[in-house]
Amino acid sequence: MSAHYTLALDAMGGDLGPSTSLEAALACLERHPHLTLFWVGPQVVLAPLLANVSHKQAPLLPRLHFIDAPQVVEKTDDLMVILRQKQNSSMYLALALVAEGKANACISCGSSGALMALSRHLIKMLPGYERPAFASHIPTRKGMCLVLDMGANLASTGQQLYQFGQLGQALEARLQQNPNVSLMLLNIATESGTGQAQVQAADALLKADSKLNYLGYIEPQEVFEGEASIVVCDGYAGNVLIKSGEGVSNMLAHSLMENLTTSDLTLAQTEKIMQAWQIQFDPDRLNGAFLLGLQGLVVKSHSYANATALQYAIEATQDYVEMQVAESLQDDG
Repeated sequence: MSAHYTLALDAMGGDLGPSTSLEAALACLERHPHLTLFWVGPQVVLAPLLANVSHKQAPLLPRLHFIDAPQVVEKTDDLMVILRQKQNSSMYLALALVAEGKANACISCGSSGALMALSRHLIKMLPGYERPAFASHIPTRKGMCLVLDMGANLASTGQQLYQFGQLGQALEARLQQNPNVSLMLLNIATESGTGQAQVQAADALLKADSKLNYLGYIEPQEVFEGEASIVVCDGYAGNVLIKSGEGVSNMLAHSLMENLTTSDLTLAQTEKIMQAWQIQFDPDRLNGAFLLGLQGLVVKSHSYANATALQYAIEATQDYVEMQVAESLQDDG
């Protein structure tokens, strides 16, 4: 029998509104009978949505526990205002459920900066680590690659990049059940002495750590060739890398579809090709970045995620909980 997991879902913060969050939550509850969700947000907004749940999905509601959070963290809010004056916000209370041990993990579509600041405040960092990093997998020609940081820290010191490498290898080694996963550092060139000072400092620290399978610098185009299992960079470079990759993928998908529809292939053959493409490159399936370095599990969904993408993020979070990833990182820390 599967274990029972409880996740906290911040209903606010997504560009498409809380109805998208509810749709994803109910889909996950329907697919996973041993899952319970805390759905956190303002009663005045969420209660009408709950009242309109269909009779077919109504039996799922006992596993969707509504938590009233009258405040909402806005993207324009100052971080100090959030920390001091928005302790009744949906993001704050969802993270507090994890900090208090009432939920196994938290998922939010809200502001990356606010999520990182509140997570550090409520859940705390692993001993010895300075800052958390968003880690997520991207598709490459040879399989999946873990990239971190993807936006939690726009700038990072050499020491912090080194710590991201430690966290990334610990996570990917756990996921692949392989302690020798390869680790590389994103740079503008592979020659020694190139790149920013903090990148060169991180390179020296990574080389000096014999516990890491560090292979040196990697250029952006080599990431998509699948030359490394883990790629470390600051949040600015990581965010540019992933969004550029998504843009190129979408461009190629549209071009492929246009060419397929004018080809001599049958409809069934065209659909088979596009299904294979979607499984490998669909950004919705890759939604959800793990905030590494905390004493608990927090996952950031894209703010623009639709219900399908958010469902994937919730299910990925459940998988992380089931694999006890957060606990293994604490042991390594």
